[in-house]
Amino acid sequence: MPSQYLQSADFATFGVPFATTAQVTQASMLIDAFLRRPAGLLWAADANGNPAYMTGLNASLSLTSVSGFGPGNGIQAQVNGPVQMLQVGDVVVLDRVANPTLMEAVQITSLSGNQVTLGTTAANAPQGVQFAHSAGCVMEFGLVLQEQRYLPKQRSTVMLSQTPVMRVIGGTGRYAYGRRGDAGAYNADNYNLLASINKFGGPPAWEIWPANTAAGIDVQTGELWVPAGIMLVYYSEVKVRYVAGFQYSNLPPEIKMACAQLITALANDPGIGNFKSAQAGDTKLERFAASNLSEDVKQMLRPWQARAWA
Repeated sequence: MPSQYLQSADFATFGVPFATTAQVTQASMLIDAFLRRPAGLLWAADANGNPAYMTGLNASLSLTSVSGFGPGNGIQAQVNGPVQMLQVGDVVVLDRVANPTLMEAVQITSLSGNQVTLGTTAANAPQGVQFAHSAGCVMEFGLVLQEQRYLPKQRSTVMLSQTPVMRVIGGTGRYAYGRRGDAGAYNADNYNLLASINKFGGPPAWEIWPANTAAGIDVQTGELWVPAGIMLVYYSEVKVRYVAGFQYSNLPPEIKMACAQLITALANDPGIGNFKSAQAGDTKLERFAASNLSEDVKQMLRPWQARAWA
């Protein structure tokens, strides 16, 4: 669903007492476009209060469980639907619509036919299934942020593009050869187990790394430390599934004010669309740029703009 960065209780406080839901939606969509964050800034919590998914995203795939399952670690569930579209490491949101009191986000750790394994198999790990879910539980995918990053040579840190990072739900990594002249000096040499796997088993496989327990994250900068993999060297590339942003209760007032100013700008727009200058007879309208986003609004929003080169 579209982002909503201003609620009716705050309309008067931010100077737009007669704002409509449609105006808030339009202003919020302009904010998301400027921030380069299609998923928006708002996230929803699971039944235990943990960040679970981005409210601005729509599910890209839904499956249903054949029977009940959970709670526990390494839970296996038989499902109906196009399982072939899934990958190890994907994050599934359970019971989001039908039973929000049991809603949670869990990582898929393995796939076999129409059977998926949810949560790590490690004992006492927090990534397992928290609640008991009944048959017909809807499993939704595509509701969290996902980024694929190449790790710098001999380093185990990457930068995520969207902050503040509230929770890293899942992570996978794989080994591959370095680019061009780095191939022979990379973490994995040319003549080793990796070379054998590539020769006889196809491209390097993605393996799970325990995001909730072994990864370190700087919430504000998005710097993520990734642990070494099964070959005891750093991965060549990683995929990170995470939630970033705010709940409305702690949304920064600058974002609310930016939304209010955009609502005012949209309401005062003469109805001829975005323009830089327009003239009719002796009447002339001119803007600094062909946009409803003033420089003041842009300055208020820039701290949360996604980094194109994270």
